[in-house]
Parts: sequence; structure tokens; C-alpha cells
Amino acid sequence: PGETILDMGSAPGGKTTHIGSLMQNKGTLIALDKTAPKIERVRQNCLQLKLSCVQAFAFDSTKAVRTQAECSSADGALEPPFCPQMFDRVLLDAPCSALGQRPVVSNKLSMKELQSYVPYQRKLFTKAVDLVRPGGTLVYCTCTFTVAENEELVSWALRTFQSLELVPQHPHLGQPGILVDGLREEQSRLLQRFPVCPPALDQCMQRAQTASSCSSLPCHTSHTDTIGFFLAKFIKKEP
Repeated sequence: PGETILDMGSAPGGKTTHIGSLMQNKGTLIALDKTAPKIERVRQNCLQLKLSCVQAFAFDSTKAVRTQAECSSADGALEPPFCPQMFDRVLLDAPCSALGQRPVVSNKLSMKELQSYVPYQRKLFTKAVDLVRPGGTLVYCTCTFTVAENEELVSWALRTFQSLELVPQHPHLGQPGILVDGLREEQSRLLQRFPVCPPALDQCMQRAQTASSCSSLPCHTSHTDTIGFFLAKFIKKEP
């Protein structure tokens, strides 16, 4: 309650309304999505739940940071684009390959499309780092299970932004992240990975073993019977 929070990819509004409820409708929650009809749906959801703390804008989050010149002439209105370090917390639920969604009978994503997400995610992440204040919190999440969009992006972020630090998540119900170059084991344990299938089957699939060698494993465990998704939580250290 009382904080200034940014949801960089808010549509259709489930996370936005949940955050607004946790804020007890006190403070300011900015919701962005570049598609106007989707933002209208967010507004309608907030209206139904009487969340007056939410301000929703149809705006491209890759352009959400003002230049210093723009900040010096700003009128103080909290609308996009924003001056750097304006937010106590930033949520980046990044556009992704969505391979964790289910049920899915087939997927028509080409390799070119699949590889196009990471540059876009890095661009959004850079803006998120600019917008969160020192001492503030940045949460990055996806609904996919590719290492490139998840653990490798976290590794890139820690190398690129020395002000960021991975911190524990509460509650921690998922599996730890996968070890990649630049990510220590203790850091991977701070991540949460919810595979579509439980860890043993997930690892089996990663090793590209035959389906028969995995067939004896159950499909889900009681606390991971979800879509596939990934979570990383950072704080921006004080200078």
C-alpha cells in the first residue's frame, strides 16, 4: 500500500488487479500494454473490482523512459513516458514464446520467431532497470521454459547491470533454475521454474532422451500442476 508500481505488460489484467488488491487500493499502479483493446479490457477489469489506484495506458513499454531533457520540462504528471527511477516496484511479464501454455496440440512457431523474443525481452528489461528506483524491486517472468528466455536472460542481466542482485522469493514453490554460464548454483536456487512436467521429466526432455525412458514418470506433482512459467526477482542496489 502507498507505493508507486509499474506493470509493463499488464493485459488482460489478472496480475494488475491482484497487485491493486494487495495494495489495498492505496498508492499508484501504472498498467501498460501497447494494444489499445487489451488496455480497455484491463480498465474494465479494474472498474469491476473498484480499483481506483490503477492507471492504464496503451503505450509501448520499450519507449517508456523519458530523456533527461524531457524530464527537466516535465509537468509532474505520472503518465508515459516516465523519468528514470520513478517506481518502487516494476513487474515485467515479458512477451515470450509462450511454450508453457497448455493445452496445446501443436505449435507453429518458426525457429526465427522463437529466437526473436530474446532481443525484445532484453530491450524491455533495460527499460525496467532504468525505471525502478535504487532499493526497489524488479520481477521478471515468462510463461515459457526456454533457457534463452529465462536463465540465460537472468545471467545476461546480472552481467550487464551491476546494480542488480537476485533475491529470494516467498513463497518458493517452483523448482530451481537451470545452471547456465554466468549463473552460480546458489543464484539458480533463487529462481523459480514451473515446468509443465515435474523436474525429472523436464530434465529428461532437456537431455533429449527417448520418450519411452520417461514414460514411467507421473505427469504432475501436486504443487506444480500449472502452466510452464519462470520467475526471477531482483533488487536494485543503492549506489
